[in-house]
Amino acid sequence: MNKILTHIREGRTNSLMLFAVYFVINFLFLTKYGIRQSAVPLSILVVAFAALHVSIFFLRKNQWVKRMLSIKLVYFLTGSFTVLYIILCHILKDPYQMNIDRWQTMNFSVEYWIHGKYIYDARNFMGNLSSYLPGQLLLALPAYLLGNVGYLQVAAFLLFSYVILLEFKSNLIRFTAIFLLGISLAYIYEAVCKSDFISSFIFAAAFILFWHSRFKENYFQKPVLLGICLGILCLTRSVAVIPLIIFLLKPFWVTKTTNKIKVASAFLLTVGVLLFTVFFPAKNLGYIVQYNPLTLQGQSNKLVMFIFLVASIFSSFYVRKISDVFYFSAYLVFFTMLSFVVEKYLLFGFGFQNNLFSTTYLAACLPFSIIAYCFSVQREVEGI
Repeated sequence: MNKILTHIREGRTNSLMLFAVYFVINFLFLTKYGIRQSAVPLSILVVAFAALHVSIFFLRKNQWVKRMLSIKLVYFLTGSFTVLYIILCHILKDPYQMNIDRWQTMNFSVEYWIHGKYIYDARNFMGNLSSYLPGQLLLALPAYLLGNVGYLQVAAFLLFSYVILLEFKSNLIRFTAIFLLGISLAYIYEAVCKSDFISSFIFAAAFILFWHSRFKENYFQKPVLLGICLGILCLTRSVAVIPLIIFLLKPFWVTKTTNKIKVASAFLLTVGVLLFTVFFPAKNLGYIVQYNPLTLQGQSNKLVMFIFLVASIFSSFYVRKISDVFYFSAYLVFFTMLSFVVEKYLLFGFGFQNNLFSTTYLAACLPFSIIAYCFSVQREVEGI
């Protein structure tokens, strides 16, 4: 097993596989939505898309490009994409006509939450129920108070850029990571639709990278704060627990008992308080059983989720470096969501171009694949 994992970490194909995951996710968005417009032929879009990404991949170690890129250019890139994403948050003037309900679901979910109303039995204008967990509502609250829930994507992008600058010292790698997220068609789609799906995983990835950079000698220097953060992040999306398990299970296992008690207590208290805020307005316990976010949000069936949770637990004990956390997370989150998409296809027969085909779910691994790719490139560069 160690030989297999060593090959994954150090094999020359690792960068290619991680970049392929990123490429495939965004290529699916290009073909799905590119065919719905008539301004530019899809064939031209595909050629341009492929040429751009092939160039990015083969320039990953180019020494001339490395010398040309400065920290000022990285800051300029970050600022430019930030402005772009703010604009994208306002691009849809009448989302009702576009049959896009994500922004409205987030909007009324946060509104109901702060006014003490039960969220999970209310339907949006398309007849769909809300499945937002309270951790995600908490993270979206500042954007809601600013008057546009789409600002959550801007905040997630800035947070991603910050942790990239914190972790990586090469301006080429910094530029590459921020550029890859900035041009990601999956993330652009999220910003235009004012969705929050990918941002949930950006927050998880950013937390892992920040916590490692800040407390790399001992992850349990601030156990109470750690428990609170984990409680919030685990109540964003159910699949977000996979990278968190890979990151912290092994260190948690070996830390001293007092740290375990403090982390577990803070975690359980945070989860309990947040769940209380969304379930308290319910009519009765039976109503909660019928309408609750875990049932509505559940990705894949219980057996599949159990298998991937076991895989994440198993992977945690083979983590040697922070890069391993992102390697394992990128692949496991991708295959978890792929199993969900395949399951929906087999059950309901949704074609690729169908609006109900869950292309977005595959993008859950996007931040992990980008960061893992950058770690892989860094290893290649240091090995030269």
